[in-house]
Amino acid sequence: MASYMRNWRLACLASCTVLLLAGALVAAEGRKRPAKIGPYDPDAKTVEMFAAIAKGDIAVKLIPKDSTESNVLIENKTDRPLNVKLPEAFAGVPVLAQLDRGGAGGGRRSGGSSSNSNRSSQNQSTGGGMGGMMGGGGMGGMGGGMFSVPAEQVGKFKVATVCLEHGKDEPRAAVPYEIKPIESFTTKPGVRELCQAVGNGQINQRAAQAAAWHLNNGMSWQDLAAKRIHRATGRTEPYFSPAEIQAGMNLATSAIREAKEKQNAEKPATPAKPAETGLSAK
Repeated sequence: MASYMRNWRLACLASCTVLLLAGALVAAEGRKRPAKIGPYDPDAKTVEMFAAIAKGDIAVKLIPKDSTESNVLIENKTDRPLNVKLPEAFAGVPVLAQLDRGGAGGGRRSGGSSSNSNRSSQNQSTGGGMGGMMGGGGMGGMGGGMFSVPAEQVGKFKVATVCLEHGKDEPRAAVPYEIKPIESFTTKPGVRELCQAVGNGQINQRAAQAAAWHLNNGMSWQDLAAKRIHRATGRTEPYFSPAEIQAGMNLATSAIREAKEKQNAEKPATPAKPAETGLSAK
């Protein structure tokens, strides 16, 4: 009987030890799982996203779902909580993308079947903004959302996007993407302002897509209106509706106007010329 009780106690002790170890492993695993975005933490240090990436304080991963949406994962690699100031506009670029930023052919709705190592060079780069994450306005709004990430944790959220390279394949999660400042990808007038408005979430994504291909790839509104989707059944249908084309035209006009206004506001004032006295220097 004594031997039985001793073996029973040992078995219970072993079971408890296993459960405690399993719990510790689950807890350690949970610390690295994506955490919900938190509000601004007044006690935490504030960092700008791209500057913090360059410094190594955070790591950011962009995972496109398709042309309209991407997941963003931000890992705080420090031992203290950080407020991360998000960019008003950004570009998502395939890691192996070629230097050619053009694209004038007929855009494809989805990727092909090629599987070579340069596959990502055939996928479109994307653009969007993050100003709507924690407040912001539409075209010309506040922008620049902010959120806190706990020490050694990962924050995850979704952003709306548009494609910026007509003629290449649809973005997809299997292709690695890198997030960059929009200015490092394109400086064409109105693109930054359009991406900022997309991020604020107050414009129609389909209309914004038409405007993006017009502004960044120089597609005419006639070509965009004539663009069609080819179904596997052989049936075709318009890529954009007339209403989406009209809304896209309005968005493009507003984006270019806002870009010009910003450019004029940033120009230094021309100093006034001294009044002429009619006297010549001797």
